[in-house]
Amino acid sequence: KVITYERNYVTNEILDKNNVEVLTIPSSELSRGRGGPRCMSMPLFRKDLK
Repeated sequence: KVITYERNYVTNEILDKNNVEVLTIPSSELSRGRGGPRCMSMPLFRKDLK
């Protein structure tokens, strides 16, 4: 399973044809700020600090 920009239609199609679940996000504004999908995410799990 991957998260990609919806504008990466060629890559998304190749991934999909190879049985990779592709989740797309709109990217026009995010990419203008040099950000990516990871910039808008937060880990759900993390290791303890100890």
